[in-house]
Amino acid sequence: MPKTIFNTTEKSNFILNMTIGEYQGFLVKILLGWMLLSTLFCIPLEFAKVYSIPGMALSIIGVLAMVFVFIGFMKTATPRSLWMPAGLLGGLTVWGIVSLINSYYYNIAVMGADGRSEGLLSIVFYGCLFLLGAQLGTEENRRKILDGLMVFGLVQCGWGLLQALPIGFPSYYQNLEPALLFRTFLPSGLTGSPIFLAILLVMLSVPAMLGAAFAKEKKTRVFYLLSACAFVIMAVKTQCLLGFAGSLLAIVGVLVYLIAKKAGRSAYSSVSAVSAAFVVAMGLWTSMAPSINGTYSRETGEAVAVSSGFALHDGAIIWDDSSYRLAVSGYYAGSGSENPNGNFEINSISDTYRYLWNSSLSIVKRFPLVGSGPDQLVYPQLYQHHDPASNPNTFDRTYNHYLHIAATLGIPALLLFLAVMAVTVYRGAKNCKDGSWVTAGIYGAVLLYLIMMLFGASSITTAPVFWMLAGTAMGERTISKIGK
Repeated sequence: MPKTIFNTTEKSNFILNMTIGEYQGFLVKILLGWMLLSTLFCIPLEFAKVYSIPGMALSIIGVLAMVFVFIGFMKTATPRSLWMPAGLLGGLTVWGIVSLINSYYYNIAVMGADGRSEGLLSIVFYGCLFLLGAQLGTEENRRKILDGLMVFGLVQCGWGLLQALPIGFPSYYQNLEPALLFRTFLPSGLTGSPIFLAILLVMLSVPAMLGAAFAKEKKTRVFYLLSACAFVIMAVKTQCLLGFAGSLLAIVGVLVYLIAKKAGRSAYSSVSAVSAAFVVAMGLWTSMAPSINGTYSRETGEAVAVSSGFALHDGAIIWDDSSYRLAVSGYYAGSGSENPNGNFEINSISDTYRYLWNSSLSIVKRFPLVGSGPDQLVYPQLYQHHDPASNPNTFDRTYNHYLHIAATLGIPALLLFLAVMAVTVYRGAKNCKDGSWVTAGIYGAVLLYLIMMLFGASSITTAPVFWMLAGTAMGERTISKIGK
């Protein structure tokens, strides 16, 4: 007879009688559920500035993830191999609490800044998504997650396409006001920023290309190939450094993998098709966009030349996102402004990132142990008013995720994060020996994300994808039993 508690019905005791297959099935549904809720909850943000809604999607799925992480440990379904990364993630959470106690604002430290929602709770939720991904176990479950992510990415591409066309579809990046450029129509999808969209699509392009090369079913290969081409085209169209360089790195990385695996000639056709999509996106659509869109500069009053169509707009995107879209940082002011944090040229990629990193390093030096507090990078920069929006050239993201962790949570938190990633990379590499394209694609996506984070930032619209894939990459390939 099935076990029950207090002679209640079997259905009311489903946790007690849950099999390993049922447990893993719930994990798959939770991870797929985030993709669905994130998409649905981000749509209102594109039409009305209701910044709290996207964070609700992560909160709902995060609470469910916490429950099932607890169930896994309670029923001894969680493998012992996960105890160490779970302990490291627990240490990161504890240090987040220490940082919270020493932060500027407790409410922001817990829930995150308005529109960002990456406070202490997000660290807990990300860790739970990581542990769920690590317990999927079977190849079939991992394929379901990848299939779901392909659909999720295509929805982002479809939304981004509507934003990239000069048809007046709602977008925060029709204009790049910090650079005084108008009618630019950069796509951001439902991620909130062209940079976040580029990070997501570049990350997903790796498993997409490998699926197109190695999947057994023809319809699956075609679906993954179309996905890979769409991801690269839209990533390049974001006109940011990670969209361009990240796509190129993804293509080269997959090519190296195919050579190492001594793949057949047909496998290289996927990389060739994606490479062609990259060239089309960069050489034709993006370069011709100023003429198609009627892009003009308010500073000069003239139309932007076609030859300058492939300019990278990282600085303008960063300040458009934080200042004009969310009002969580100051607006951009040119070199003539008085700013104790210094000045920079927003149209220069090197100048912009140098300014971000140097300013963030000064915060690390001021708060080496506890940082400025979760999601509170902007407050140590304020110099003339308590409202961040009233302090020109301030920012809330470092665009080097590792430096951002050190600046907001302290160096110990960075070391804990790096320890979790070291375990992930090491065990993921061992898992890749099984020869599965699914395993290799997931592992490649994780590695590429970690590289992109040298110039990237975490976001509640993209980071959950990384954390679930990171857990999946390092988790045990099969889990045969539940309980003792």
